[in-house]
Parts: sequence; structure tokens; C-alpha cells
Amino acid sequence: MSRIEDEIVRGNKAAEVLRNPVFDEAFQFLHDHYYNAWKHTATDDVDTRERLFVAINVLDDIRTNIESVMNTGKLAGEEGGGAVH
Repeated sequence: MSRIEDEIVRGNKAAEVLRNPVFDEAFQFLHDHYYNAWKHTATDDVDTRERLFVAINVLDDIRTNIESVMNTGKLAGEEGGGAVH
């Protein structure tokens, strides 16, 4: 498989993940859980607040990375004549 074909396949798989309602529900649940826990911590509980803040940002980073793989696949599809669905 060529590099372009590999990127298209990876992009298609990333798109499938992002369209998966279970994945979306899990991300939303975790985001809400971490945010609510952060919101209800004492302002002087810096360690817990920072840990929860990092958790929320890691979730965003994961989604951004998967979106990047999908977009790279789309670009590879345009370059190579394939498509990411």
C-alpha cells in the first residue's frame, strides 16, 4: 500500500470514529464529568483542579488528533484521486 493509500485508509477510520455515537457519548460524558468535578472543587485545592483541567484538555487533544488524521486522509484522497467518507 502506498503512503497516500495508507493516509486515505487512516482518514476513513478516523472519520468512522468521529461519527460513532458511542465515542461521542463517551467524550461528552468524560468532559462533563471532569468539568463538574473541577467546578465543585475548593478553590484552594490546586492539585485536584489542575489535574482535572489537564484531563479536560487531553480529551480535546485526542479529538483534535483524530480530526487531523481524518483531514490528512481527505487531503491524500484529493491528491491521489481517492476519498475519505
